[in-house]
Amino acid sequence: HFMTDVRSWERLRGLGVEEWIAEKKLSGQIRQIGFSYHGTSEQFCRLVDAYDWDFCQIQYNYLDEHSQAGVTGLKYAAEKGIPVIIMEPLRGGRLVNDLPKKAQMYFERYGGGRSPAEWGLRWLWNQPEVTCVLSGMNSLEMVRENVRAACEAEAGEFTPRDHKLIAAVRAAINAKMAVGCTGCRYCMPCPQNVDIPGTFAAYNRLAAGKWFEAEREYFMNTVLRSDYTGAGNCVGCGKCERHCPQSIEIRKELAEAKDALEGIPYRIGRKLAPLVMKY
Repeated sequence: HFMTDVRSWERLRGLGVEEWIAEKKLSGQIRQIGFSYHGTSEQFCRLVDAYDWDFCQIQYNYLDEHSQAGVTGLKYAAEKGIPVIIMEPLRGGRLVNDLPKKAQMYFERYGGGRSPAEWGLRWLWNQPEVTCVLSGMNSLEMVRENVRAACEAEAGEFTPRDHKLIAAVRAAINAKMAVGCTGCRYCMPCPQNVDIPGTFAAYNRLAAGKWFEAEREYFMNTVLRSDYTGAGNCVGCGKCERHCPQSIEIRKELAEAKDALEGIPYRIGRKLAPLVMKY
């Protein structure tokens, strides 16, 4: 998991991973070996060529079409006959739960009765190079929607009008996104106990015009805990940035999130919280 470039594979090769894989395959403990990836499309293609992989797994959705492995990596792996598994097809739910009003309006006006989740899944299934889509589900309704979309969708079914809809939604999301965090948590744990994904989630909600939800979430995630986890804890060590698949300038973004989220109501609430929680 979490291969980022060819060097990460070379390090494993130096530790004897190829011999280990051969042994496990011979014993039947491993039938197929693959890798999950977070890095550039160029490095992804080089990594695909570095070993005789049985499959690969990439982060891919309509917002990340040209980031990480992206569509370039998807097509490259497929051309070599390597099955491609998709993770983060709905960006951790952000392409469903945190859509700006304009994006929601585009989906609603389009008609057809498809939810934002179904549109996101069908955008993936529209591409013949996609082998399997890993979508998180926490209700029976979500299971049914995922299964139905996978059963009904066909590669190449999107019309020019469908593609135009997704392009408009993507533009609306990008216009209201403060920071491109997917919530993968590879930056965690923070040595200074900053809740980085939680801070960025609230920051993006604020940018989407959801002030109350953003402030409430940030307050709950940082103040209403046994140990304070706010952005102000950051000392700029940079450990998080070395592990971020999105190459986000986390220290810079945390400082901006702090300025945006820690206004007067937040500061007053932080002072009062210990008094209230005591009772």
